[in-house]
Amino acid sequence: MTQHITGEILGQSVHIDTLYYAWGSMAVILAVAIFLSAGLSNDPEKYGARQLISESLYSFFRSLASEQIGKRGEKYIALIGSIFIFILVNYYAGLLPWKMGEFFPWWPKLPSEHGHEATAHAEHAVDAHTAAVTETAHAAHSAGESIASHAAHIWHGASTCADINVPAALAILVVVVYFFSGAMIGGWKYVQMFLPINYNKGKGISLNLMCLIEIMDLAIRPLTLTLRLFANTVAGETLLATFIGLVALVLPIVVLGFEMFVGVLQAFLFTILTCVYVGGAVQHAEHLVHGDHH
Repeated sequence: MTQHITGEILGQSVHIDTLYYAWGSMAVILAVAIFLSAGLSNDPEKYGARQLISESLYSFFRSLASEQIGKRGEKYIALIGSIFIFILVNYYAGLLPWKMGEFFPWWPKLPSEHGHEATAHAEHAVDAHTAAVTETAHAAHSAGESIASHAAHIWHGASTCADINVPAALAILVVVVYFFSGAMIGGWKYVQMFLPINYNKGKGISLNLMCLIEIMDLAIRPLTLTLRLFANTVAGETLLATFIGLVALVLPIVVLGFEMFVGVLQAFLFTILTCVYVGGAVQHAEHLVHGDHH
């Protein structure tokens, strides 16, 4: 499992390296977007590679939205495009040659588990010994810290998608959009599907046992999205690191090419599932609205 550089923000422990990765990837995406948009033109004579790339990406995301969501898909193009590009860029970030950091003395280092154990034992010795052996305990503590520092290993970068917090955040975003997409169209009738007691004009109050299934579905969707992206990212980086350690040149290049394909696949799967979920909510809500009219 990847170890992270941790720090505190507002009194909470956070993975600083994950934040830097995410911010860096967003900065790269924004810079590329600005570069591509600067090449857009309505003049056929100025039609170039940047416009071709921009229009191809837009057409791809638009087709996904229209096929899975329908006529309302236009408003979700920015969302699904952002999710796809963010996942792809961050997945590829984990494939960069971070092991080269071993050659730089300023590269971040992380203490190993053995180092932590040695330090912990030494600190325990300080508390356990009497005042008569304080100096001995202090020496043990210093020795433990020395062992920990020598046991420290180089920090190796990893994709933000290998930090389960990031896939979880993306999955929660998708489910929030999924729920409110249905609620904005179906209104209170849609929201009532998730409540145990319903009220319908003319029918009064009724018990809704199906809400348990709807709530379970609402909980399982982000869980499956999170675990799929997280597990595949960790597995891919582990596979690549293993082959780099075993074979120096040819085989890692083949595995790298395969992992680049897997990155596109993971971004596509997450995006297409987002479209399917939102499309299902929209269609269900429309059915409820049309049912009321009939």
